[in-house]
Amino acid sequence: MSDTAHFKFPLFPLSTVLFPGGLLPLRIFEPRYLRMVADCLKRERGFIVCHITAGREVGTAANFTPVGTVAKIVDYSEQGGMLQITCEGEQRVQILDSSIENDQLITGEAVYLEREPKTGIAEQDAPLVTLVEQFFNRYEVAVEAEKMADASWIGFRLAEMLPLPHSRKQWLLELTNPTLRLNALAEDLQKLRDSGKLPPELH
Repeated sequence: MSDTAHFKFPLFPLSTVLFPGGLLPLRIFEPRYLRMVADCLKRERGFIVCHITAGREVGTAANFTPVGTVAKIVDYSEQGGMLQITCEGEQRVQILDSSIENDQLITGEAVYLEREPKTGIAEQDAPLVTLVEQFFNRYEVAVEAEKMADASWIGFRLAEMLPLPHSRKQWLLELTNPTLRLNALAEDLQKLRDSGKLPPELH
């Protein structure tokens, strides 16, 4: 499928923002999402995670941002009638239209957004790379050197890690320039440090 092709995927509006390359654990218990996950596993396809703008994660279908991320299920297990799944963010998408099924599952017509080109790290952003590297080392997670040299990957990981408002995270997701994203994150990081709101694991 080309990046410009329209496609239909189920939507999962959440009170979070999923970035490409990020991992997202979810506990699935609503019938609509149990059906969605079963269908995704059967068809070996993902679903779209998008941030809620109005409404709740459970119950009636919520309103959501028009830009989201395709989530691929990489692990799952059943626990007492519920499913525990882990998803990995893949490519960003623009949702063009959506419809609500009888059980309140949302299906959206979407198009893939262009992937960001591989962009190196500017010298001024080297401290951001060090911060991300220290975070992964702290949890003994090995990261490929190629990823540590990719401005997009570093920006997405830092956007996940920093305690920023969801609206800010969504804005960072929608940016299409990895260097501008790192510049914005450097400002966010300094503001968090100045206010004493930077988590201990990121010092």
